[in-house]
Amino acid sequence: MALSQSTLSIRPATLEDARALATVLTHSFHHYQGTWGWLTPLLRLGVYEDLHHRLKQTKEHHACFVAAMQTATAQEIVGTVEISVRYLNALAIAPAKAPYISNLAVNPQYRRLGIARKLLARCETQVRYWHYGSVALHVLENNEAAKQLYLSCGYDIKYAERPLSAWLLRRPRRLFVQKSLSP
Repeated sequence: MALSQSTLSIRPATLEDARALATVLTHSFHHYQGTWGWLTPLLRLGVYEDLHHRLKQTKEHHACFVAAMQTATAQEIVGTVEISVRYLNALAIAPAKAPYISNLAVNPQYRRLGIARKLLARCETQVRYWHYGSVALHVLENNEAAKQLYLSCGYDIKYAERPLSAWLLRRPRRLFVQKSLSP
């Protein structure tokens, strides 16, 4: 599908978006088929409840954005991202809060059209508005497409995490990536 500037908008999420956002997130991170297909609706319900709860809360340093495609007859939610200020390393000697991106997801049908890049840019704008100079996120080491996106957007891999539980379960390492923002 071709993407033009006039058909895509990045805007703050509303409570009314929660169901569509849960679908995008579930298909991006928790989509099961075949024997395990029955799990997908249950996971989507859990994601919906969690997201609905976060959208109802008003927090100073939390935002959820949606990427919406406008057609002649309807608007379709095709992507989402959240940004919040949180403790990134609570076990540090002097833990500090910093902006952190989570739940960046784009509907598989709309990937590779620059939507994730636009969602990241919107988060970076929000971080500057909050007067912070950097933003961070985690990406799985085996997620090559996401790693390439972040590196091409100016993020740097700072370190790899591998908790004992991930090692025992033979899960990929989480990479901590960060971008310094100019004012």
